[in-house]
Amino acid sequence: MKVISEQEYTEYNDLMQQAEEHNKKLHRTKDVNIADILTWEDRDAIAKIVDNRVAKEYGDMYPFKWQFSCSGHFIC
Repeated sequence: MKVISEQEYTEYNDLMQQAEEHNKKLHRTKDVNIADILTWEDRDAIAKIVDNRVAKEYGDMYPFKWQFSCSGHFIC
């Protein structure tokens, strides 16, 4: 684990505060990582859809590696 300096800690907190203020102006709440709420069955279904569509569109001569990220937020 990296130990951060007091300056880095302060800069990080300043950035987080700026992000909170920005979100308040947009009437947004904290961002939500959608991947955290997906079950393994959900993830498997999404992976099958992506793999099948990529194979159909581009073929399957070479291994296809991909990653999935998805986030959202509430509008208040």
